[in-house]
Amino acid sequence: MPATARSKPWEIGFRGAAKVAKGWTVSEHRGRIRLQVRHPGQPAQGVVLPLEWSPVSVSPALQLIGRIYKLVASNQHTLRGALAITLGLSDTMAPTSDWEAIANSLRDALQNGRNEILEQTWRSNYAPYIEEAVRLLTGSKPPTDGHDLLRRTLIRWSGKSPSRAACCIALRNLTDHAVARHHQPSCWRISNASVKELRGRPAAKRTKATLADQELLDLIDAIDARNPGWANVLRLLSQYGLRPTELQHLTVKTDEAGSKRLWCSYRKACGAQRTEPRWLMACPLKDRLDSLVEWNLPGALAAGLLKLPTSSDGSVATLNGHYLEQFLARQPEWRALKEQCEARGEWLRPYAFRDSYSLRCHRFGVEVGAVAMAMGHSLAVHSSSYRWASNATTAAAFQAALSK
Repeated sequence: MPATARSKPWEIGFRGAAKVAKGWTVSEHRGRIRLQVRHPGQPAQGVVLPLEWSPVSVSPALQLIGRIYKLVASNQHTLRGALAITLGLSDTMAPTSDWEAIANSLRDALQNGRNEILEQTWRSNYAPYIEEAVRLLTGSKPPTDGHDLLRRTLIRWSGKSPSRAACCIALRNLTDHAVARHHQPSCWRISNASVKELRGRPAAKRTKATLADQELLDLIDAIDARNPGWANVLRLLSQYGLRPTELQHLTVKTDEAGSKRLWCSYRKACGAQRTEPRWLMACPLKDRLDSLVEWNLPGALAAGLLKLPTSSDGSVATLNGHYLEQFLARQPEWRALKEQCEARGEWLRPYAFRDSYSLRCHRFGVEVGAVAMAMGHSLAVHSSSYRWASNATTAAAFQAALSK
């Protein structure tokens, strides 16, 4: 005899309780409850209920099926019509027409809670996908559940792997928020299985570019001639390996040895945890003559002599990754570096200053745990996300080790 799937006790009980009349049955359909009605001499009817195939759904499902049965038994409604009427009357399972309000609520939660994301982050990483989802949800034939919503929203970004991955993240945030905060039925949650099925093949991982010391120095010198404030920003990023947003959280403090050093008070959110404030550790660059280039940035900042970019009103400009990227995109030297990196199959981005710092620290032989602490992240994050070595530093390391 062929093997058959063994039903769980709650499934057996649920199927029995759902037989409100002869021919009425329930079964699992893609993780949700399917209700089917078969009457002799009539075509079978089936609908998928907005409830997961789960023990917690048994009670609301039986209530829903009971209401549907009364309407169908009156011989005035089809099974699908009865479901639509019943959902419209239900306070807990009725589809909402106010998805715009849910989207705005999510935006507020992300910007004023959780990671406190920037407006630009919302516009880039969430808004395009959520606006498309809301357009579909408020249309004439809206999606019926989270799986359907994700499938239809992704159509707009066909063939664009990075955008499809971002869309999955944005819509999972939207539907999770709808269920958790706006009492939407759990069928709107987007499962891992749905994401894997619909997202498609991820884009090939790109190699993050790092810049040689002389490339950084040439870039800084060129910009210094036009905009000294932004040149100082690049000096800070290069010498200390900062995250761009940390430029807003720098002060000069005196350490235990009596030296003036830069202190970063930024605390990056990592899930439920936040990184600790830290002393910054300078890692100087070397010029083409192999001489160390050291800028006394803490001293200049303490004396009020470190010029930084200003806004139109004369105040210090907001410094973060978005504005850094905008500035660099206008610089011909940066564009030339991007073309050179692309030619060798690498991806140059503003974080290259931080990646280059990491690589330089390892080139000087700084222990990996110390590098991770100086950069303000865990050893695991450093190992998985940052450049440890290049062909040049690997060759130099072996040469140094074998010459001892």
